[in-house]
Amino acid sequence: MRIQLPWMSRTDRARWRSARTLADLGRLTADWWEGSVRSLPGHRAGHRPHPALAAHVPVLAAANRAGFLVAAAQAGLDTSRMRQKTAVQGFATDPDLVRRLVGAAENAGLGVVLHDWYDAFYAEHTGGITVTRTLHGAGVFGQALGLEDIKALWPRLPHAVDAVVPALQITLADPDFGSSDLLWHTLADATRSATERWPRG
Repeated sequence: MRIQLPWMSRTDRARWRSARTLADLGRLTADWWEGSVRSLPGHRAGHRPHPALAAHVPVLAAANRAGFLVAAAQAGLDTSRMRQKTAVQGFATDPDLVRRLVGAAENAGLGVVLHDWYDAFYAEHTGGITVTRTLHGAGVFGQALGLEDIKALWPRLPHAVDAVVPALQITLADPDFGSSDLLWHTLADATRSATERWPRG
């Protein structure tokens, strides 16, 4: 019988503690999407991606390895109880990658929100995109994340926080509720271009 421990394994903990750059975090997050890293900081031990995202794991893993550190993602859905837009929220520091992501998203007609961590101090700059509607309320991607928010995403990992805080916060969302591949194709194209320009050595 396999026992699920209620805490991150020693191996995974060491991996996350060793991360020093956004690229390091992106590679580990890609490994988490693919399953070779079992736990993600800020979540319960053994937390795995939502099954609705299974078909999009290759795109999300590649985006993380290309320098777009994905902190949240969801697939589109349209039912009587819940309506969701396909959306991702993440971080990037490479100016060329940022230009590719934003340019591709705008050309595709996606919703785009850009922030840095300073924006969290100013209420008028913290708006995001409503990406989920239910009978009981709405969910938003893209609100500006401040220092405490970033610490909550990478708890007890000061080197990770230091790497993420200076990054640009990027949210991309499909314009419509419901299942759609528009965002996934756009994200794949933009990050594939970045990977091809800077091939892994």
